[in-house]
Amino acid sequence: MARTKSTSPAKNSADSKGKTREQSATKGKLSTAEARREYQRRYYQMHKEKAKEYQRQYNLTHKKKARGGRGKSGFAAPREVVRSTFNTADIMHSPVEKTIKMLEKIIRGERLFTM
Repeated sequence: MARTKSTSPAKNSADSKGKTREQSATKGKLSTAEARREYQRRYYQMHKEKAKEYQRQYNLTHKKKARGGRGKSGFAAPREVVRSTFNTADIMHSPVEKTIKMLEKIIRGERLFTM
């Protein structure tokens, strides 16, 4: 037969700080849900900096979903990315006329060249 935990009125009476005597006497014993919450809280505190760095890197590499709205205020024309450099693939895989324009921009200093 399973043994059940019996509580007496004296055991559960609250002291002046609002804690029950049972909680203050047996601080180490937590219910399963409380233990899980405490474990998650401690784990979060220990790994907070790593999580923040991961989130920052993720936000840099992933685009956010476009938010739609209604009416005029909902429409926002996305800006085109202004690139300041050309790389070797840009020059090698472009038509001759475009390559000449790219090289002219690099020579004039309007754009940079990266390897």
